Amino acid sequence: MAFVVWKKAFEIGFELIDEQHKIFVNLLNELHEAQTQGTSQHVIKESLAKFVDYTHYHFNTEETLFRQYNYPQIEEHLEEHSYFIDKVRLFQLNSQKNDLLISLKTLDFLKEWTINHILGTDQLFSDFVRSQELGAEFN
Repeated sequence: MAFVVWKKAFEIGFELIDEQHKIFVNLLNELHEAQTQGTSQHVIKESLAKFVDYTHYHFNTEETLFRQYNYPQIEEHLEEHSYFIDKVRLFQLNSQKNDLLISLKTLDFLKEWTINHILGTDQLFSDFVRSQELGAEFN
């Protein structure tokens, strides 16, 4: 069974972002599978590197949209992205030093952060855009 099961509730209403979120979740599932299957350190490092690279790509996409829509809560959202990138880089650095394999605690952090971010701040951004498109004022 997948570590994170995609649910319709994770959709924020931006097709591009929703598709990227699905890929993000799939990469998280690959990383989890690599770890739980006892795969070699090399495979885990590759899986983590793919996850890190896609995180940067996805966050860049979102950040471009924030600027395009003049999102008033851009700074708070960027801080969340920065925090996550810092944590993932630390995991990657430790893995590259062979100091640790990806622990279940680390995987749980990645899972919880991803779900909470999608359902929280990403949804707030989507709500803001919808309100702008409908001509309503965002509060």
